[in-house]
Amino acid sequence: MTVPHAPKRLGKALVVLGLIAAGVAVPAAPAQAADGCSNEGLTSGSVDGREIRYTRSSRYTGEFTEARDLWNRLGRVNIAPDTATTVNDLHISDVTRSTVTWSGYWQSSAGQDDIYLNLHFLTNYSWANRRGVIGHEIGHALRLGHFDNRTALMHCSDNRTTTAPASLDINKYREIWG
Repeated sequence: MTVPHAPKRLGKALVVLGLIAAGVAVPAAPAQAADGCSNEGLTSGSVDGREIRYTRSSRYTGEFTEARDLWNRLGRVNIAPDTATTVNDLHISDVTRSTVTWSGYWQSSAGQDDIYLNLHFLTNYSWANRRGVIGHEIGHALRLGHFDNRTALMHCSDNRTTTAPASLDINKYREIWG
Protein backbone atom coordinates (compact mmCIF):
# COMPACT_ATOMS: atom_id res chain seq x y z
CA MET A 1 0.00 0.00 0.00
CA THR A 2 1.21 3.49 -0.76
CA VAL A 3 0.08 6.40 1.39
CA PRO A 4 0.27 9.97 0.09
CA HIS A 5 1.06 11.56 3.44
CA ALA A 6 2.69 10.31 6.62
CA PRO A 7 0.15 9.11 9.19
CA LYS A 8 0.00 11.11 12.40
CA ARG A 9 0.98 9.09 15.43
CA LEU A 10 0.54 11.79 18.08
CA GLY A 11 -2.36 10.09 19.87
CA LYS A 12 -0.48 6.82 20.23
CA ALA A 13 2.63 8.64 21.42
CA LEU A 14 0.64 10.48 24.09
CA VAL A 15 -0.84 7.22 25.36
CA VAL A 16 2.62 5.63 25.57
CA LEU A 17 4.02 8.69 27.37
CA GLY A 18 1.11 8.54 29.82
CA LEU A 19 1.78 4.86 30.52
CA ILE A 20 5.48 5.53 31.04
CA ALA A 21 4.70 8.41 33.40
CA ALA A 22 2.41 6.09 35.37
CA GLY A 23 5.23 3.58 35.72
CA VAL A 24 3.79 0.99 33.34
CA ALA A 25 6.37 -0.93 31.29
CA VAL A 26 5.83 -0.35 27.58
CA PRO A 27 7.38 -2.87 25.17
CA ALA A 28 9.57 -1.44 22.43
CA ALA A 29 7.97 -1.19 19.00
CA PRO A 30 9.83 -1.92 15.77
CA ALA A 31 11.88 1.02 14.55
CA GLN A 32 10.00 3.14 12.06
CA ALA A 33 10.87 6.16 9.98
CA ALA A 34 9.13 9.44 10.74
CA ASP A 35 6.37 8.61 8.26
CA GLY A 36 5.58 5.22 9.79
CA CYS A 37 7.50 2.81 7.55
CA SER A 38 9.11 -0.33 8.85
CA ASN A 39 11.06 -2.94 6.95
CA GLU A 40 8.76 -5.85 6.17
CA GLY A 41 8.73 -8.93 4.09
CA LEU A 42 5.79 -10.47 2.28
CA THR A 43 5.11 -14.17 2.13
CA SER A 44 2.44 -13.96 -0.54
CA GLY A 45 2.29 -12.33 -3.93
CA SER A 46 0.63 -12.67 -7.30
CA VAL A 47 3.39 -14.74 -8.95
CA ASP A 48 2.29 -18.09 -10.33
CA GLY A 49 5.03 -20.24 -11.81
CA ARG A 50 7.47 -17.33 -12.35
CA GLU A 51 4.88 -15.20 -14.07
CA ILE A 52 2.08 -12.78 -13.32
CA ARG A 53 -0.78 -12.76 -15.81
CA TYR A 54 -2.94 -9.67 -15.53
CA THR A 55 -6.02 -7.89 -16.77
CA ARG A 56 -6.35 -4.14 -16.55
CA SER A 57 -9.16 -1.60 -16.48
CA SER A 58 -7.22 1.55 -15.68
CA ARG A 59 -6.79 4.87 -17.42
CA TYR A 60 -3.05 4.78 -16.66
CA THR A 61 -1.97 2.57 -19.56
CA GLY A 62 1.35 4.28 -20.26
CA GLU A 63 2.38 4.52 -16.62
CA PHE A 64 1.44 0.87 -16.03
CA THR A 65 3.26 -0.34 -19.13
CA GLU A 66 6.46 1.44 -18.17
CA ALA A 67 6.29 0.27 -14.53
CA ARG A 68 5.71 -3.32 -15.71
CA ASP A 69 8.59 -3.11 -18.17
CA LEU A 70 10.97 -1.82 -15.47
CA TRP A 71 10.26 -4.92 -13.36
CA ASN A 72 10.34 -7.25 -16.40
CA ARG A 73 13.87 -6.06 -17.24
CA LEU A 74 15.07 -7.84 -14.10
CA GLY A 75 14.30 -11.07 -15.94
CA ARG A 76 13.16 -13.60 -13.33
CA VAL A 77 9.38 -13.10 -13.32
CA ASN A 78 7.44 -12.33 -16.47
CA ILE A 79 4.56 -9.87 -16.05
CA ALA A 80 2.30 -10.24 -19.09
CA PRO A 81 -1.33 -9.76 -20.15
CA ASP A 82 -3.72 -12.63 -19.52
CA THR A 83 -4.70 -14.68 -22.58
CA ALA A 84 -7.36 -17.27 -23.36
CA THR A 85 -4.88 -20.02 -22.45
CA THR A 86 -3.53 -18.61 -19.16
CA VAL A 87 -4.90 -18.08 -15.67
CA ASN A 88 -5.36 -14.48 -14.57
CA ASP A 89 -3.34 -13.72 -11.42
CA LEU A 90 -3.88 -9.98 -11.02
CA HIS A 91 -6.38 -7.29 -11.99
CA ILE A 92 -5.50 -3.59 -12.03
CA SER A 93 -8.36 -1.11 -11.73
CA ASP A 94 -9.10 2.51 -10.89
CA VAL A 95 -11.20 3.50 -7.89
CA THR A 96 -12.12 6.86 -6.37
CA ARG A 97 -11.93 6.77 -2.58
CA SER A 98 -11.58 10.04 -0.70
CA THR A 99 -12.01 8.42 2.72
CA VAL A 100 -8.77 6.39 2.61
CA THR A 101 -5.12 7.43 2.85
CA TRP A 102 -3.69 5.30 0.04
CA SER A 103 -2.98 6.17 -3.58
CA GLY A 104 -2.42 2.55 -4.59
CA TYR A 105 -3.26 -0.74 -2.90
CA TRP A 106 -2.30 -4.36 -3.70
CA GLN A 107 -4.69 -6.91 -2.21
CA SER A 108 -4.11 -10.63 -2.10
CA SER A 109 -7.05 -13.00 -2.36
CA ALA A 110 -7.68 -16.72 -2.79
CA GLY A 111 -8.15 -16.28 -6.54
CA GLN A 112 -7.14 -13.25 -8.54
CA ASP A 113 -5.25 -10.54 -6.64
CA ASP A 114 -6.02 -6.86 -7.19
CA ILE A 115 -4.21 -3.55 -7.51
CA TYR A 116 -6.44 -0.56 -6.88
CA LEU A 117 -5.30 2.84 -8.15
CA ASN A 118 -6.98 5.66 -6.26
CA LEU A 119 -7.97 8.46 -8.64
CA HIS A 120 -8.65 10.73 -5.67
CA PHE A 121 -4.88 11.14 -5.29
CA LEU A 122 -3.40 10.01 -8.61
CA THR A 123 -5.30 12.55 -10.71
CA ASN A 124 -3.11 15.28 -9.22
CA TYR A 125 0.18 13.34 -9.47
CA SER A 126 2.75 13.74 -12.23
CA TRP A 127 3.11 10.99 -14.83
CA ALA A 128 6.35 9.81 -13.18
CA ASN A 129 4.80 9.74 -9.70
CA ARG A 130 1.82 7.71 -10.99
CA ARG A 131 4.29 5.27 -12.55
CA GLY A 132 6.03 5.10 -9.16
CA VAL A 133 2.80 4.24 -7.33
CA ILE A 134 1.95 1.57 -9.91
CA GLY A 135 5.49 0.18 -9.82
CA HIS A 136 5.32 0.07 -6.01
CA GLU A 137 2.09 -1.96 -6.11
CA ILE A 138 3.55 -4.31 -8.74
CA GLY A 139 6.43 -4.74 -6.27
CA HIS A 140 3.95 -6.08 -3.71
CA ALA A 141 2.59 -8.47 -6.34
CA LEU A 142 6.22 -9.64 -6.69
CA ARG A 143 6.36 -10.31 -2.88
CA LEU A 144 8.36 -7.22 -1.95
CA GLY A 145 7.44 -5.53 1.33
CA HIS A 146 8.15 -1.98 2.46
CA PHE A 147 11.52 -0.40 3.20
CA ASP A 148 12.06 2.40 5.71
CA ASN A 149 14.24 4.18 3.18
CA ARG A 150 12.87 6.91 0.88
CA THR A 151 15.36 6.01 -1.86
CA ALA A 152 13.47 2.71 -2.40
CA LEU A 153 10.47 2.35 -4.67
CA MET A 154 9.04 0.12 -1.94
CA HIS A 155 9.06 2.96 0.61
CA CYS A 156 5.60 3.02 2.19
CA SER A 157 4.61 6.57 1.31
CA ASP A 158 4.50 8.65 -1.83
CA ASN A 159 7.29 10.90 -0.59
CA ARG A 160 9.82 8.37 -1.88
CA THR A 161 12.63 9.85 -3.96
CA THR A 162 12.41 7.39 -6.87
CA THR A 163 9.72 6.31 -9.30
CA ALA A 164 11.49 3.14 -10.53
CA PRO A 165 13.02 0.11 -8.81
CA ALA A 166 16.18 1.25 -6.97
CA SER A 167 19.09 -0.79 -5.61
CA LEU A 168 17.26 -1.84 -2.40
CA ASP A 169 14.27 -3.00 -4.45
CA ILE A 170 16.40 -4.82 -7.02
CA ASN A 171 18.49 -6.54 -4.34
CA LYS A 172 15.35 -7.75 -2.53
CA TYR A 173 13.83 -8.91 -5.84
CA ARG A 174 16.99 -10.92 -6.58
CA GLU A 175 17.00 -12.35 -3.05
CA ILE A 176 13.46 -13.63 -3.60
CA TRP A 177 13.62 -14.62 -7.27
CA GLY A 178 17.31 -15.37 -7.84
